[in-house]
Order: sequence, then structure tokens, then C-alpha cells
Amino acid sequence: MTTPVAFARERLVRIDERWHDLPLRARLTTAAALAATLAIVAVVSVAYVAVRHELRTQIDTDLKRQAADIHLNVEQDENGQLSVSLPRTIYEISGYVQALDTHGHVGPPDAAIPITPRDVTIAATRGSWFRDAYVDRVHVRVLTTSSRVPGVALLVAVPLTGVDRQLHTLAFFFIVLAVGGLGLTVLTSWAAVRRTMRPVQQLTETAEQIAATRDLTVRISSFGNDELGRLASTFNKMLDELERSVGAQRQLIMDASHELRTPLASLRTNVEVLSDLDRLSPEQRSAVLAGIVSQLEELTGLVADVVELARGEAPASLYDNLALDELVERAVDRARRHWPAVQFRLQTAPVRVRGVATRVDRAVANMLDNAGKFSPADAPVDVTLEPDGTITVADRGPGVPEQALPFVFDRFYRADEARAMPGSGLGLAIVKQVVDEHDGTISLANRVGGGAVATMTLRVIAEPVTTVPAPIGDTLFR
Repeated sequence: MTTPVAFARERLVRIDERWHDLPLRARLTTAAALAATLAIVAVVSVAYVAVRHELRTQIDTDLKRQAADIHLNVEQDENGQLSVSLPRTIYEISGYVQALDTHGHVGPPDAAIPITPRDVTIAATRGSWFRDAYVDRVHVRVLTTSSRVPGVALLVAVPLTGVDRQLHTLAFFFIVLAVGGLGLTVLTSWAAVRRTMRPVQQLTETAEQIAATRDLTVRISSFGNDELGRLASTFNKMLDELERSVGAQRQLIMDASHELRTPLASLRTNVEVLSDLDRLSPEQRSAVLAGIVSQLEELTGLVADVVELARGEAPASLYDNLALDELVERAVDRARRHWPAVQFRLQTAPVRVRGVATRVDRAVANMLDNAGKFSPADAPVDVTLEPDGTITVADRGPGVPEQALPFVFDRFYRADEARAMPGSGLGLAIVKQVVDEHDGTISLANRVGGGAVATMTLRVIAEPVTTVPAPIGDTLFR
């Protein structure tokens, strides 16, 4: 059996669900109209109560003054009947006056004001009070107060017909004002909400258009510098970044597919040659197999580089404090094993940076591989890590043609002089991507005297300063 509380809770949940199913414009208009209605009702109610209180206060003041001017002539017969001499008309207002003793006897005999127990109490003691009553179906205001005659209370009443008529007229105009104000509020709220919601509507339509057509060139017009205007601007910036990202992905796919054609074609040729295995000499077989292995290695490296570029920015959870000097030392050790004919000379300083270890290591390794690839045998490669987080790799190779320097960090770019060398043209592009993710800088320039200099700078983490006290006996001057 459902309890009343559970039933009420269920109804509230349903109402809330229906409320959230309404369009946002309808909800905002309804909320604004409801708030305005509450304000209008509150103002009208306060005004009505204030006017009613003022009118009734004037009536009460007149009743007190009239009661003070009435002189009673009270006599009582053997039956306890009061004989009261008093006017039937109070000043210029037609009203009622009657007396009441402690036994509840009322005079004059045709008295019409209804009696209450409190009236009898006032007759026996002292005091006064106001109340509303009906005399011959006429709404009256009654004052019961102690008279100059001991044990007798005076009841004075005046009709409230005029006051009620004024209050009814006032209530009618207040209701008309409230209804008119409510209608005007609904119209103005609807117009204001419609104008305010226009950017949101255009945002929705633009998003739906993009979802339907996949056209990322659509933009939203400016709506000023308010919250909705900033929302539209942010949405346009998001579309710019999305369009740039999609364009970069498409370009990456096109470039990768173009670069994959050459090794795949060579690999296919060598495989077809192997179909005539019986006609090949042992030397030819070895050459073909070596070519296949070399092409597979080239394909593997190219796919790995493309995957690295396609990863995008690493999540914040992967960032950590890194000892950059130790990372560079390990990378140099690997480069020495990979390029045994090249002399890698290392000079480091303790440096800590914030970053993703695997990606920073990949960037440093690509810089070293690029230097080792173009360095002649027994030529030194100087690797330096400065305290400010700057890594410099200087080789003694042929350098980079001046016309190629602006493009060395582009994906799949290879200078004409480097096309005979192994590689896909993605190494420095990966370095640039990693550096951009870590808010660093990267540059490549020709070295004075021959060769190229690659310079990468990462932001250094400030180490806490610890003050070490001087040993006892040390002085500033020796």
C-alpha cells in the first residue's frame, strides 16, 4: 500500500520530469512569469492590506471618539431590564448603541448588536475591544468599552458598507492590475527569453548541421561579450581546432599512404622475385632476403612514427616530475650503441622538468638519431644539457640547406640531399609535437664550421631551497 508521503514524492518526481522535458525557452518564460506573478501578488496583497488597515483604523478611531461622547442614562427595573437613554444616530453616521450589564442584560429592549462572553467580561471589569459582526445582515464594526456607569459596558457599532464597497472596488482594480501585469510579464518574458536564447538556438542548429553534413567550416556569428557571446566564440574556437585537427589527420593519412607506397612496392617486387627461387643463386637469394628485411624494418619504423604522431596530447595523469639529466644520459647510451662509429660527448647538469617520460625520451632519442644519421664516422656529436632545461645536440655533418630550414619540422618533409638516407621524415616532426605538448621550444640551425645544431628547451621545475647552516668555526673571512 502506497503511503501519502510516498505518493506525494512520486508525484513530485513526475512533475520534475515533465518540467525538464519542456523546452528551455518555455521553462525560462514560465519561471520569469511565475517570479513576476509572485512579486505582483505580494505587492498587491500588501497594498490591499495597508489600505484596509488604514480604512478600518479610521473607523476604530471614530468609534472611540463617539463612545467617549455618549452619556448613558441607565435605569434597571425589578426584572433586571435595563432602561437606557442614548441616541440611535451617532453623529452623521447611522449606527447602533446599546448597553450591557454584568448579568448579560441588554438595553434598550430593541438592541440588535449580538453579545459575546467577552463583552460581559468587559462590563464586569474594565477594558475595550473591537470586532466585526452582523446586525440585520449588515456588516458592522463593533466597539465594546467600559462606560462611566459601574458594571455597564457600552457597545457602539457602525456599518462597514461604505468601507466594504471601497475595498471591493480596490480589490477588483488590483485583480485587473495583477492579471494585466501577468499578461504583460508573460509577453515581455517570452520576447526577452526568445532574444536571449537566439545564440543557444543557433548553437544547436549549427551543431545539428555539422553532425548531419560533417562540414566543419560552419561558424556562428558574434553575439557580443556576454556569457552567450563568449559561448559562441568558444564554440567557434572549438570548431577551428577541430577543423585543424581533422585536416591534420587527413594530411597525415595522405602523407603516410604516400610514403608507404614505396617500401610496399619494393617489398612486393622482392617477394615476386622469390617466386623464382630455384633460378636464383645463393648470393641473389641472400640479397633479396636482406632487402625484404630492410624494407620490413623501414615499414615498422614508419608505422611506429605514424602511431606516435597520431597519439595526440597525453592526459594529465601521465605527467610526472622527471630527472632530465638522467633521461638524457640513458638516451645517449642507447645512441652510442646504435651509432658505434659516432662519438657522443655528453655534458649535463641536474635538471628536473614536468612531463611524460616516454615522450620526452622519444624526442631526445630522435634528436640524437638525426645527428648520428648525418655525422661522418669518428666525428663527435656534442650533447649539452644546461641548468635552464636547454638540450643542445651539435653534429659535424653536412648541415641543412638554408631553403629547407623552415620545413624541417613538417611531417614527411625530407630535403633533396637527405632522400638517399634512411628515414621517413617524421623524426623531427615527433620532436616538435612533444615539445609543443610540454610548452617548450625547438629549433634547428646550421653550426658555424659545418654541421647542424638542434636546440630543445623544456620548462624547469624550481627546486625547494634548503638552507644549510655553516659548520662551527667557519667565518666569512679567512
